[in-house]
Amino acid sequence: MIRLVSGCLRRLLVLALLAGGASAAWYYRHAIVGVFEDVRGTSRASAVPGPALAEEVHGRLALLSGSRPSRVAFSEAELQSLLDYRIAAYLPSFITAPRVELDGGRIRLHARISTDQLSRRIDLGEIAELLPDTTPIVVTGQLIPLDGDRVGLAVDEITAARIPVPRAAIPSLLRRFGREDEPGLPADAIALPLPTGAAAAYVRGDSLVFVPR
Repeated sequence: MIRLVSGCLRRLLVLALLAGGASAAWYYRHAIVGVFEDVRGTSRASAVPGPALAEEVHGRLALLSGSRPSRVAFSEAELQSLLDYRIAAYLPSFITAPRVELDGGRIRLHARISTDQLSRRIDLGEIAELLPDTTPIVVTGQLIPLDGDRVGLAVDEITAARIPVPRAAIPSLLRRFGREDEPGLPADAIALPLPTGAAAAYVRGDSLVFVPR
């Protein structure tokens, strides 16, 4: 994923994703990308995010093109470590407090975004005057398979200050931030590059899993 983390991370830094993040994330997904292996017991599941854990995750990504394990998986804490210590520096300054959550096969991205920047991307109407300087954004989606060395992120929901963005508006919002049409890609999804050596990626329970070629 460092190609997905460096790759999805630099462009999803479609984690910048978060609505203004969902878009910034698109531009930086190549710096964001790299993160999936089987959960190895409670010690990994209960790990605390930190720089050492980020380094461990970075090292395990090399397994995809090296030792070729059956699959490589990363827990929520491991992804958060990668986000905090490898990806956050790539995010635009108007996006703060990014957080990743894995829940029932879905990816949920949290962040705070400058209300001024957000209003340039989403029509907040009169509510914009009631919001503080920064607005909490949550983007919820799921990974879908695509041909080649890419995976799709289907965006199921975007909320700003707990107010849902109309689902019908998600495709146009993604296009506004650089989404391009690809064979088999739904209008409410964006394509992201898989890390080197990976053939597929999916979320299973509380783990992000990469399947090597």
